[in-house]
Amino acid sequence: MPDREPPRLVVDTPVAKPAPRRALASRRVFVLGGFWSGLFLAIVGVLGSPLDFMWPRRAAGFGTPFAVPAAEVPPPGSDPVRFPQGRFYLANLQPGQEGSPGGVLALYQKCTHLGCTVTWRPDFEFNATKGWYRCPCHGSTYTKGAAILVFGPAPRPLDTMEVEVKDSGDVVVNTGKITKGGADNPQRAVPYKAGSASASRPGVPSAPA
Repeated sequence: MPDREPPRLVVDTPVAKPAPRRALASRRVFVLGGFWSGLFLAIVGVLGSPLDFMWPRRAAGFGTPFAVPAAEVPPPGSDPVRFPQGRFYLANLQPGQEGSPGGVLALYQKCTHLGCTVTWRPDFEFNATKGWYRCPCHGSTYTKGAAILVFGPAPRPLDTMEVEVKDSGDVVVNTGKITKGGADNPQRAVPYKAGSASASRPGVPSAPA
């Protein structure tokens, strides 16, 4: 009797199916995407720096009383001192300077034209005189003492802030009380002498920044 063949093992293996193809971006979509991305980057490159320069920033301390120690108050008739945290310049006018009785004056650093930060330019010469406030955006130019407008598109002198002089000679500038600049800026100076009795500028209607 012949030997029987052993039973064969049957394996049922499923047939692999190819994965569906993913839709690829068309050439038109790719080109348009590149065009708009490039245009956006170009606009940011051109406008980014000017906007960053002109964008108003609320520095720490701005909008509240800002104390200036007596040691940091500029001497009468000297160059003004800028306090970036309070966003103002502190000037100390000599008696008779620009028609002022003399004293300290706090000047808001924002140009009254479009709000750019005005810079103090001791080297800038105008009308045969050196030392002016000069707006870097459109050239508005203001006098050294009381920031009276002498040139440019700005509509008025720099705005002023309320000032109080303490017995110690320290100066407190209330950066939250801003008054529109005017021809009377020189008369707004507060008499100042280190160690003298305290004084404050007479109240004038304030205007928002």
